[in-house]
Amino acid sequence: MSKGRSKALPVRLLRAAALGGLVGACARSGAGESSTAGRDSSAPAQGVNPTPALPAAPGHVEPGSSTTEGAVPPPPASDDGSTPTSVESSVPGPSAPTTPGAAPGAGGATTVPVSAPETATTVVDAAVAADPVASDRFERDATVPAPRVLVFSATAGYRHASIEDGVEALVKLAEQRGWRLRATEDANVFTATGLEEVNVVVFLSTTGDVLDPDQQLAFERFIRAGNGYVGVHAASDTEYDWPWYGGLVGAYFNAHPEIQRATIIVEDGSHAATRHLPTGWTRTDEWYGFRTNPRAQVDVLLALDESSYSAGQSAMGEDHPIAWAHEYDGGRAFYTALGHTPESYGESEFLQHLVGGIEWAAGL
Repeated sequence: MSKGRSKALPVRLLRAAALGGLVGACARSGAGESSTAGRDSSAPAQGVNPTPALPAAPGHVEPGSSTTEGAVPPPPASDDGSTPTSVESSVPGPSAPTTPGAAPGAGGATTVPVSAPETATTVVDAAVAADPVASDRFERDATVPAPRVLVFSATAGYRHASIEDGVEALVKLAEQRGWRLRATEDANVFTATGLEEVNVVVFLSTTGDVLDPDQQLAFERFIRAGNGYVGVHAASDTEYDWPWYGGLVGAYFNAHPEIQRATIIVEDGSHAATRHLPTGWTRTDEWYGFRTNPRAQVDVLLALDESSYSAGQSAMGEDHPIAWAHEYDGGRAFYTALGHTPESYGESEFLQHLVGGIEWAAGL
């Protein structure tokens, strides 16, 4: 598969992102391409799925894993026949109404501009406030500048069924905390101009080679300018042939067992991504093992108690990091291997884990 291809975000996400008029939905035709999504056939859902999962992608086996994915038809196009490609979210403050007559944004997308300062108090509409994840749990100090977040979820390999749920959850968090957020699968945003309006990029379960050499160079310069990176779950199953990225993410994925419950040990409870967690945190997910142990290069935040689950070929022994943070090449990098399941994005403790990682990577 060629690098840098643009994939599509489902129409349901665009509709969810338009809650209360706070989000400008961006859609355009996909030039003949349609997105496909994968499902882990060895990973049965746990509990109640808060949102429908994505359709499955063509069969694929994650490197080092015995998990095989099946194939089903791609998702439908939007109501007008076009394929949605990105979501833009910029949350106004209480006294900052949006301006009608938005101008076209990057790539032909249309965005509703917002005149509120980044320090404005977040406005949460009734639909978000009624969400099971209580909005007041995620309120941000309005005196601190808001992160400017790019969520990138392109896949050139296995595609996780939870990507749509993850993007939708991050859009809601942006609304609640006053972030400026854009979600896209278009790698063409990785230019000096495309990245100049953000200060943290989230790789949300990306897989394979998703950036071409010019886009890689633009991202390296972005980090060297003091900006941040957040990798979620399969972000470590990405860009194996780009050594700089390997240093940024901290370690590459090796293998995983079946989805199951396990106990996470909080090693650093002072970090923004972990200070809300109990010392022993038990939850259900797909537990990654890594090709190398990153401990010597990073601050390990969370580790797995391998005696609490069946690690199989993903076992790393008594020292099994699962989330970490570090300063890298002038910027900040946070990685968590959690977040495989759609249900993860309805868990308040996991969402606060993401909030802390994103805001730390943004320099807050």
